[in-house]
Amino acid sequence: MVQAAASELGYRLPTQGRKVRKSATKIVGLVIGALHNRFMTVLLEHLHDELRESGYHVTLIIDSMNEASSLQTLRPLIDGFLDGLIFATASLDSPVVAELKRRGIPLVLVVRSVDEPGVDTVEIDNSHAAAEAARHLHELGHRSIGIVMGPRDTSTSRDRAEGALQWLEKHGIPRKDVPIIFGEYTTESGYSSTVSLLAQPKPVSAIIAGNDTIAMGVLDAAKRRGVAVPRQLSVIGFDDIPLAGSPLLALTTIRQPVEAMARTAARRLVERMRGDRFSPATLDILPIQLIQRDTTGPFRK
Repeated sequence: MVQAAASELGYRLPTQGRKVRKSATKIVGLVIGALHNRFMTVLLEHLHDELRESGYHVTLIIDSMNEASSLQTLRPLIDGFLDGLIFATASLDSPVVAELKRRGIPLVLVVRSVDEPGVDTVEIDNSHAAAEAARHLHELGHRSIGIVMGPRDTSTSRDRAEGALQWLEKHGIPRKDVPIIFGEYTTESGYSSTVSLLAQPKPVSAIIAGNDTIAMGVLDAAKRRGVAVPRQLSVIGFDDIPLAGSPLLALTTIRQPVEAMARTAARRLVERMRGDRFSPATLDILPIQLIQRDTTGPFRK
Protein backbone atom coordinates (compact mmCIF):
# COMPACT_ATOMS: atom_id res chain seq x y z
CA MET A 1 0.00 0.00 0.00
CA VAL A 2 2.76 2.45 0.95
CA GLN A 3 4.71 1.73 -2.23
CA ALA A 4 1.63 2.09 -4.41
CA ALA A 5 0.63 5.38 -2.78
CA ALA A 6 4.16 6.75 -3.09
CA SER A 7 4.25 5.78 -6.75
CA GLU A 8 0.94 7.53 -7.43
CA LEU A 9 2.24 10.67 -5.73
CA GLY A 10 5.30 10.67 -7.97
CA TYR A 11 7.83 9.66 -5.31
CA ARG A 12 11.05 8.26 -6.71
CA LEU A 13 14.01 6.66 -5.01
CA PRO A 14 17.22 8.65 -5.48
CA THR A 15 19.43 7.82 -8.45
CA GLN A 16 22.08 6.49 -6.09
CA GLY A 17 20.05 3.28 -6.06
CA ARG A 18 17.79 1.01 -4.12
CA LYS A 19 18.05 0.00 -0.53
CA VAL A 20 21.30 -1.89 -0.34
CA ARG A 21 20.95 -5.61 0.27
CA LYS A 22 23.40 -7.43 2.50
CA SER A 23 24.65 -9.44 -0.47
CA ALA A 24 24.04 -9.82 -4.17
CA THR A 25 21.71 -12.57 -5.33
CA LYS A 26 23.62 -13.18 -8.60
CA ILE A 27 20.26 -13.31 -10.42
CA VAL A 28 19.59 -11.32 -13.59
CA GLY A 29 16.21 -10.68 -15.21
CA LEU A 30 15.85 -11.01 -19.00
CA VAL A 31 12.80 -9.16 -20.27
CA ILE A 32 11.14 -10.30 -23.50
CA GLY A 33 7.62 -9.73 -24.73
CA ALA A 34 7.00 -13.15 -26.33
CA LEU A 35 8.76 -16.27 -27.53
CA HIS A 36 7.27 -16.61 -31.03
CA ASN A 37 10.23 -14.80 -32.62
CA ARG A 38 13.08 -17.27 -33.15
CA PHE A 39 15.63 -14.43 -33.20
CA MET A 40 14.69 -13.57 -29.63
CA THR A 41 14.99 -17.15 -28.42
CA VAL A 42 18.47 -17.41 -29.97
CA LEU A 43 19.38 -14.11 -28.30
CA LEU A 44 18.18 -15.43 -24.95
CA GLU A 45 20.24 -18.59 -25.31
CA HIS A 46 23.41 -16.58 -25.85
CA LEU A 47 22.57 -14.15 -23.02
CA HIS A 48 22.03 -17.09 -20.69
CA ASP A 49 25.34 -18.68 -21.66
CA GLU A 50 27.37 -15.49 -21.26
CA LEU A 51 25.82 -14.60 -17.90
CA ARG A 52 26.29 -18.13 -16.62
CA GLU A 53 29.97 -17.95 -17.55
CA SER A 54 30.17 -14.80 -15.43
CA GLY A 55 28.58 -16.56 -12.45
CA TYR A 56 25.01 -15.27 -12.75
CA HIS A 57 21.69 -17.09 -12.82
CA VAL A 58 18.91 -15.95 -15.13
CA THR A 59 15.17 -15.50 -14.66
CA LEU A 60 13.04 -14.94 -17.76
CA ILE A 61 10.32 -12.27 -17.62
CA ILE A 62 7.84 -12.74 -20.48
CA ASP A 63 6.26 -9.29 -20.35
CA SER A 64 7.00 -6.32 -22.59
CA MET A 65 7.10 -4.16 -19.43
CA ASN A 66 6.22 -1.06 -21.43
CA GLU A 67 3.46 0.01 -19.05
CA ALA A 68 3.98 1.63 -15.65
CA SER A 69 1.70 -1.01 -14.10
CA SER A 70 4.21 -3.70 -15.09
CA LEU A 71 6.84 -2.19 -12.83
CA GLN A 72 4.42 -2.02 -9.92
CA THR A 73 3.46 -5.68 -10.39
CA LEU A 74 7.05 -6.88 -10.60
CA ARG A 75 8.45 -4.53 -7.96
CA PRO A 76 8.96 -7.26 -5.30
CA LEU A 77 10.98 -9.33 -7.79
CA ILE A 78 13.05 -6.38 -8.98
CA ASP A 79 13.69 -4.95 -5.52
CA GLY A 80 14.19 -8.20 -3.67
CA PHE A 81 15.93 -10.60 -6.01
CA LEU A 82 17.37 -9.15 -9.22
CA ASP A 83 20.83 -7.63 -9.40
CA GLY A 84 20.13 -6.22 -12.87
CA LEU A 85 17.99 -6.48 -15.99
CA ILE A 86 18.43 -6.79 -19.74
CA PHE A 87 15.55 -5.53 -21.89
CA ALA A 88 15.03 -6.85 -25.43
CA THR A 89 11.55 -5.39 -26.01
CA ALA A 90 11.58 -1.76 -24.89
CA SER A 91 9.31 0.79 -26.57
CA LEU A 92 10.65 4.23 -27.48
CA ASP A 93 8.97 5.99 -24.55
CA SER A 94 9.04 3.11 -22.06
CA PRO A 95 8.16 4.51 -18.60
CA VAL A 96 9.61 1.38 -17.00
CA VAL A 97 13.09 1.90 -18.50
CA ALA A 98 13.03 5.54 -17.42
CA GLU A 99 11.99 4.59 -13.89
CA LEU A 100 14.57 1.84 -13.50
CA LYS A 101 17.27 4.24 -14.67
CA ARG A 102 16.16 6.86 -12.12
CA ARG A 103 16.29 4.25 -9.38
CA GLY A 104 19.83 3.24 -10.24
CA ILE A 105 19.06 -0.39 -11.11
CA PRO A 106 21.70 -1.89 -13.44
CA LEU A 107 20.05 -2.04 -16.83
CA VAL A 108 21.07 -2.76 -20.44
CA LEU A 109 18.94 -2.52 -23.58
CA VAL A 110 19.63 -4.92 -26.43
CA VAL A 111 18.19 -4.88 -29.99
CA ARG A 112 15.99 -1.84 -29.28
CA SER A 113 16.82 1.61 -27.93
CA VAL A 114 14.68 4.24 -26.18
CA ASP A 115 14.36 8.01 -26.33
CA GLU A 116 15.44 8.23 -22.69
CA PRO A 117 19.17 9.14 -22.77
CA GLY A 118 21.83 7.62 -20.59
CA VAL A 119 20.98 3.91 -20.79
CA ASP A 120 23.52 1.28 -21.90
CA THR A 121 22.39 0.02 -25.31
CA VAL A 122 23.55 -2.68 -27.72
CA GLU A 123 22.05 -2.59 -31.21
CA ILE A 124 22.78 -2.33 -34.92
CA ASP A 125 22.50 0.81 -37.04
CA ASN A 126 18.95 0.07 -38.11
CA SER A 127 18.73 3.05 -40.47
CA HIS A 128 21.86 1.94 -42.32
CA ALA A 129 20.66 -1.67 -42.39
CA ALA A 130 17.34 -0.71 -43.99
CA ALA A 131 19.15 1.51 -46.47
CA GLU A 132 21.17 -1.54 -47.50
CA ALA A 133 17.94 -3.47 -48.01
CA ALA A 134 16.53 -0.65 -50.15
CA ARG A 135 19.76 -0.40 -52.14
CA HIS A 136 19.72 -4.13 -52.85
CA LEU A 137 16.17 -4.02 -54.22
CA HIS A 138 16.82 -0.83 -56.18
CA GLU A 139 19.89 -2.35 -57.83
CA LEU A 140 17.70 -5.27 -58.90
CA GLY A 141 15.49 -2.79 -60.75
CA HIS A 142 12.61 -2.49 -58.28
CA ARG A 143 10.94 0.93 -58.04
CA SER A 144 7.61 -0.01 -56.44
CA ILE A 145 8.74 -1.09 -52.98
CA GLY A 146 6.53 -1.60 -49.94
CA ILE A 147 7.60 -1.57 -46.29
CA VAL A 148 6.03 -3.79 -43.62
CA MET A 149 7.22 -3.05 -40.08
CA GLY A 150 6.43 -3.99 -36.50
CA PRO A 151 5.04 -1.60 -33.86
CA ARG A 152 5.42 2.09 -34.67
CA ASP A 153 6.61 2.86 -31.11
CA THR A 154 9.78 0.74 -31.36
CA SER A 155 13.21 1.98 -32.43
CA THR A 156 13.65 -0.94 -34.81
CA SER A 157 10.48 -0.16 -36.78
CA ARG A 158 11.02 3.60 -36.69
CA ASP A 159 14.67 3.52 -37.74
CA ARG A 160 14.33 0.78 -40.35
CA ALA A 161 11.39 2.52 -41.99
CA GLU A 162 13.15 5.87 -41.95
CA GLY A 163 16.42 4.44 -43.26
CA ALA A 164 14.68 2.81 -46.24
CA LEU A 165 12.56 5.90 -46.97
CA GLN A 166 15.56 8.23 -46.87
CA TRP A 167 17.61 6.04 -49.21
CA LEU A 168 14.77 5.62 -51.70
CA GLU A 169 13.99 9.34 -51.66
CA LYS A 170 17.62 10.17 -52.32
CA HIS A 171 17.49 7.89 -55.36
CA GLY A 172 14.38 9.32 -56.94
CA ILE A 173 11.47 7.56 -55.20
CA PRO A 174 9.40 10.05 -53.13
CA ARG A 175 8.18 9.01 -49.69
CA LYS A 176 4.58 9.41 -50.76
CA ASP A 177 5.11 6.67 -53.35
CA VAL A 178 6.35 4.13 -50.79
CA PRO A 179 3.48 2.32 -49.03
CA ILE A 180 4.32 1.52 -45.44
CA ILE A 181 2.37 -0.51 -42.90
CA PHE A 182 3.13 -0.75 -39.18
CA GLY A 183 1.80 -3.74 -37.26
CA GLU A 184 3.35 -6.43 -35.09
CA TYR A 185 6.49 -8.56 -35.44
CA THR A 186 4.41 -11.62 -36.32
CA THR A 187 3.69 -13.79 -39.35
CA GLU A 188 0.02 -12.84 -39.08
CA SER A 189 0.88 -9.15 -39.37
CA GLY A 190 3.14 -9.84 -42.34
CA TYR A 191 0.40 -11.86 -44.02
CA SER A 192 -2.38 -9.29 -43.61
CA SER A 193 -0.13 -6.39 -44.59
CA THR A 194 0.94 -8.16 -47.77
CA VAL A 195 -2.63 -8.96 -48.76
CA SER A 196 -3.32 -5.23 -48.49
CA LEU A 197 -0.25 -4.24 -50.52
CA LEU A 198 -0.99 -6.75 -53.28
CA ALA A 199 -4.59 -5.55 -53.52
CA GLN A 200 -3.59 -1.98 -54.40
CA PRO A 201 -4.18 -0.69 -57.96
CA LYS A 202 -0.41 -0.69 -58.46
CA PRO A 203 0.89 -3.70 -56.50
CA VAL A 204 4.43 -3.53 -55.19
CA SER A 205 7.16 -5.60 -56.81
CA ALA A 206 9.24 -5.86 -53.63
CA ILE A 207 8.72 -5.74 -49.86
CA ILE A 208 11.11 -4.85 -47.05
CA ALA A 209 9.91 -6.78 -44.00
CA GLY A 210 10.70 -5.55 -40.49
CA ASN A 211 12.03 -8.95 -39.46
CA ASP A 212 12.18 -12.53 -40.73
CA THR A 213 9.01 -13.49 -38.87
CA ILE A 214 7.08 -10.81 -40.76
CA ALA A 215 8.82 -11.93 -43.96
CA MET A 216 7.48 -15.46 -43.50
CA GLY A 217 3.96 -14.01 -43.39
CA VAL A 218 4.74 -12.04 -46.54
CA LEU A 219 5.85 -15.19 -48.33
CA ASP A 220 2.77 -17.10 -47.17
CA ALA A 221 0.46 -14.36 -48.45
CA ALA A 222 2.25 -14.26 -51.81
CA LYS A 223 1.93 -18.04 -52.16
CA ARG A 224 -1.77 -18.04 -51.34
CA ARG A 225 -2.39 -15.18 -53.79
CA GLY A 226 -0.54 -16.96 -56.57
CA VAL A 227 2.29 -14.40 -56.67
CA ALA A 228 5.62 -16.03 -57.53
CA VAL A 229 8.67 -15.16 -55.42
CA PRO A 230 11.01 -13.72 -56.60
CA ARG A 231 9.75 -13.54 -60.21
CA GLN A 232 6.76 -11.35 -59.32
CA LEU A 233 7.63 -10.25 -55.79
CA SER A 234 11.00 -9.88 -54.07
CA VAL A 235 11.12 -10.12 -50.27
CA ILE A 236 13.88 -9.20 -47.83
CA GLY A 237 13.78 -9.59 -44.05
CA PHE A 238 15.86 -8.76 -40.98
CA ASP A 239 17.66 -10.96 -38.43
CA ASP A 240 18.75 -14.09 -40.36
CA ILE A 241 17.04 -16.54 -38.02
CA PRO A 242 18.14 -20.19 -38.43
CA LEU A 243 15.14 -21.03 -40.64
CA ALA A 244 15.98 -18.20 -43.05
CA GLY A 245 18.94 -20.13 -44.45
CA SER A 246 17.10 -23.41 -44.87
CA PRO A 247 16.27 -24.67 -48.39
CA LEU A 248 12.60 -24.42 -47.41
CA LEU A 249 12.79 -20.63 -47.00
CA ALA A 250 16.09 -19.41 -48.50
CA LEU A 251 15.22 -15.88 -47.39
CA THR A 252 17.26 -12.85 -48.38
CA THR A 253 17.79 -10.95 -45.14
CA ILE A 254 19.85 -8.52 -43.11
CA ARG A 255 21.92 -10.52 -40.64
CA GLN A 256 22.22 -9.19 -37.11
CA PRO A 257 25.19 -10.55 -35.13
CA VAL A 258 22.97 -12.11 -32.49
CA GLU A 259 25.69 -13.85 -30.50
CA ALA A 260 27.88 -10.73 -30.37
CA MET A 261 24.88 -8.62 -29.36
CA ALA A 262 24.04 -10.98 -26.52
CA ARG A 263 27.58 -11.30 -25.24
CA THR A 264 28.18 -7.54 -25.41
CA ALA A 265 24.94 -6.80 -23.54
CA ALA A 266 25.74 -9.39 -20.86
CA ARG A 267 29.25 -8.00 -20.34
CA ARG A 268 27.94 -4.44 -20.07
CA LEU A 269 25.44 -5.50 -17.41
CA VAL A 270 28.04 -7.43 -15.44
CA GLU A 271 30.27 -4.34 -15.43
CA ARG A 272 27.41 -2.30 -13.96
CA MET A 273 26.45 -4.89 -11.37
CA ARG A 274 30.05 -5.23 -10.20
CA GLY A 275 30.33 -1.59 -9.28
CA ASP A 276 30.62 0.55 -12.41
CA ARG A 277 27.34 2.31 -11.65
CA PHE A 278 28.14 5.94 -12.46
CA SER A 279 30.29 6.02 -15.61
CA PRO A 280 28.64 7.40 -18.78
CA ALA A 281 26.25 5.11 -20.63
CA THR A 282 27.67 3.11 -23.51
CA LEU A 283 26.24 2.66 -27.00
CA ASP A 284 27.53 -0.38 -28.86
CA ILE A 285 26.66 -0.41 -32.58
CA LEU A 286 27.40 -3.79 -34.12
CA PRO A 287 27.87 -4.53 -37.85
CA ILE A 288 25.28 -6.06 -40.17
CA GLN A 289 25.54 -8.14 -43.32
CA LEU A 290 23.15 -8.46 -46.24
CA ILE A 291 22.65 -12.15 -47.05
CA GLN A 292 21.24 -12.67 -50.54
CA ARG A 293 19.32 -15.90 -51.09
CA ASP A 294 16.38 -16.93 -53.26
CA THR A 295 13.61 -14.48 -52.31
CA THR A 296 15.00 -11.46 -54.16
CA GLY A 297 15.58 -11.22 -57.89
CA PRO A 298 15.54 -8.79 -60.85
CA PHE A 299 12.40 -6.79 -61.54
CA ARG A 300 10.34 -8.18 -64.39
CA LYS A 301 7.48 -6.31 -66.04
